[in-house]
Amino acid sequence: MIKKTIFFFFVFKSIFLYSSNPLPKDSLTGNFDLGLNFTKNTETTFQFNNISLLKYQKGKSSLSFGNNIAFISKTGESELLNKGMQDFKYALNLKKIDINFTLNHTYDISRSIKHRYGTGLGITYNLTDKDDKKIGFGVSAIREKNIPLKGEEKLQNRMSGNFDLLFKLNKNVSLTTSNLYQPNIEAVGDFRWQTNLSLRISLYSHFALSINSIFNYDSFPEEGIPETDYQLINSISYTF
Repeated sequence: MIKKTIFFFFVFKSIFLYSSNPLPKDSLTGNFDLGLNFTKNTETTFQFNNISLLKYQKGKSSLSFGNNIAFISKTGESELLNKGMQDFKYALNLKKIDINFTLNHTYDISRSIKHRYGTGLGITYNLTDKDDKKIGFGVSAIREKNIPLKGEEKLQNRMSGNFDLLFKLNKNVSLTTSNLYQPNIEAVGDFRWQTNLSLRISLYSHFALSINSIFNYDSFPEEGIPETDYQLINSISYTF
């Protein structure tokens, strides 16, 4: 009788622990944002933007791919101002801690970046991870290859720290901010800062109005390039 009682106790305990910590369900989510801006005063400016995100969750593992591209045409300039970023991320979710591996590619004519490739390995701590509020911060090590429009390519080692926030003000409005700090561990005073701020307003079913602002700061830019860069994107978003 005692053996049976002990046996059923451990069976019940195992079922309880498993049910209280269920594995995340497999899912495929994402969004596709499309923006067109046209300005005409002393000069005519046309801007096309696309921001997209695809995320696949399987058990405790997640894969995500992000794409942000922009084409800007100005009066008197035959060449399009071309900038963009592609980002791939794998994360292993262990309760509040994520172990992640990243690959990214950046190009930006306005900042004299022909290609910039980076690989990173790091961890993220999710302080709060709810549907209406998410707070997380992390740190990672990055190996980077930078190819400018002019000059020699550079290999650099950087640390990267991020602080991310998501707040749903109500069922139709959400605010997201992502902050990134990347110092060069081999050169004192050489660092980059990026802040992304996104406001999403639900319109109908899967559609939303998306307003995104991106601020970049580089303490050591290429010669003749300003330290700061700012971009504002207004678009219609489809979420699935």
